[in-house]
Amino acid sequence: MAAAPSSLFDVLLCHVSDEHDDLPGLSFWNPAARSYDTVPYKEMAQRAFAFGSRLVGSDRANGSVCLIACHSPYATLVAFLGAISVASVPMILPMPRALGSQQALAERIEHWAAKFNRPCSLVLEQGLEEKFHSAVPAALTIFRVSDSPLAECDTTSQPAWDRVGDEKDIAFFQTTSSSTGEHKAVAISHNNVLSNVRGIRNAVGMDGNEKMISWLPLFHDMGLVGAVLFSLCNGYPLYLMTPTQFLKRPALWLRGISEKRCSITTAPNFGYDYCSRLVSAKDAQALDLSCVKHFFIGAEPIRVSTIRGFCQKFATAGVRSHMIRPAYGLAESTIITTISRPNGEARFIRLDAASVGLGQEVRVLKDAGLPPNSADHADADTYVTVCTAGSAIDGMRISLADEAGETIEQNGCAGEIVIQGDSVALGYVTGGPKLIDRFNHKQTRTGDMGVIIDGELFIIERIKNVIIRSGENFLVSAMEQRLADVLQISHENVAVFESNIHDPGSEIVVLIEKHSSLAPDQIDSVLRALSAESIPVDVILLHRARVIPRTTSGKKRHFFCRQLFLNGALSFQQKIEVSPDRIASASLHGSA
Repeated sequence: MAAAPSSLFDVLLCHVSDEHDDLPGLSFWNPAARSYDTVPYKEMAQRAFAFGSRLVGSDRANGSVCLIACHSPYATLVAFLGAISVASVPMILPMPRALGSQQALAERIEHWAAKFNRPCSLVLEQGLEEKFHSAVPAALTIFRVSDSPLAECDTTSQPAWDRVGDEKDIAFFQTTSSSTGEHKAVAISHNNVLSNVRGIRNAVGMDGNEKMISWLPLFHDMGLVGAVLFSLCNGYPLYLMTPTQFLKRPALWLRGISEKRCSITTAPNFGYDYCSRLVSAKDAQALDLSCVKHFFIGAEPIRVSTIRGFCQKFATAGVRSHMIRPAYGLAESTIITTISRPNGEARFIRLDAASVGLGQEVRVLKDAGLPPNSADHADADTYVTVCTAGSAIDGMRISLADEAGETIEQNGCAGEIVIQGDSVALGYVTGGPKLIDRFNHKQTRTGDMGVIIDGELFIIERIKNVIIRSGENFLVSAMEQRLADVLQISHENVAVFESNIHDPGSEIVVLIEKHSSLAPDQIDSVLRALSAESIPVDVILLHRARVIPRTTSGKKRHFFCRQLFLNGALSFQQKIEVSPDRIASASLHGSA
């Protein structure tokens, strides 16, 4: 594409005008054929324009809202790009598997349909009837789209809307994985997307010959912007799987990289850890991942053990630690805010846990690259290990603020991360006449605690996930990791939360899932470990099933854990009260 586009509409026009009909575009994994079905970008734009014509014909263009509730990535993107082509504002909704139930999706559709005082449409898959369909509000105009890239479909090279969108116009609404339980979304402009795409590409020096693969959900900013729109704007071939296909066979993701010679991919910490644990040694031996320039990792805390485990598991496939590219982003900044530059392996630092607090200078105990295995858990009660998130991409600025909201000027002091720049979303979606609660000066506070050292941002914790007891700060993520170590389970199955965040003396509760009940001697052993490591815990709850509430992107919802606990609705099969007397008794049994 020659001229730089000023909107996503321009990007689609550029692809339609491309003389090469057979250039690679979007390829969708077909499990029945065990291959990818490819739709060139030119044809994808033509199909999107045809869908846009349907919206115009039903008076659902130019400022209307297009809710999309499809399982198929193909159907989702035809509707999404088609809506953009006629200035309808698309919003991709998580499906029942991600939300937990058909009812949850029905409630979400009803919520958003009632929010807007403008026409709304809903896109569903052709020929598919689901339980939530019976609860769709009558006011919504329903459109059906085929779920197969191979099905016959309408195409047109002429968009149904001749107005070229302004770069400051709303491109789409992005839902956020809020842990507070609220239905939240941000308004993303065309300029937000194009600025972010440009910033990512420049930050790591990509050229025009990259290939990308992704299994991330399209309702999430990492999947939609970080994979699809990034590839679309750059003209990169993109191979797409669904999250379910990845979870069933994680080797498919890596095999796709190997066979298609992909140079870029992205996943949260969970994805890399999942592959390290579940991809067989035989499958790993058959891979060649040396083609990868960037394994982007973000969206959740980045763990030393995950990066090391992935590099070790797939070392024979050509994976090296310098390929791992930590990043920090959120829906409020379109996707990426900071990226570590490709000049060496990820940088980790160890912070004195007692020195961590808003406005406090943190004490660095060690500054290194990937530390050896033996150093992972030594003196874990005194430090927390955090990974670099790199520095801000072009057009973005990072600063830190104290509890009063004042900017922290001193290097090495922890504070709330504040982001500002061209990638910052327009604001939160409110609906009604106002539509958006706009961010002032392209700036917003993130709710994340971080520290800037030598120009690099290190993410410490969600601010609300810091527990203070007797003047001492305890990071929830560190507590969960230490408790997981004690029980020899994954930290993913442990949730720590306060029963009342406004009461400094409230109970600290530990919810452990996918774990059988403990025998008396096992309880004593756990209590002795808690005492030895000075972990402040009041109640331990165990359940054999998966019961920790999670966001659509897989993050633990500590807010809902607290809410369920207070309502007496938190499922557990064993409850262990942790008291000084009980710990003393366990210590006596241990010394007997």
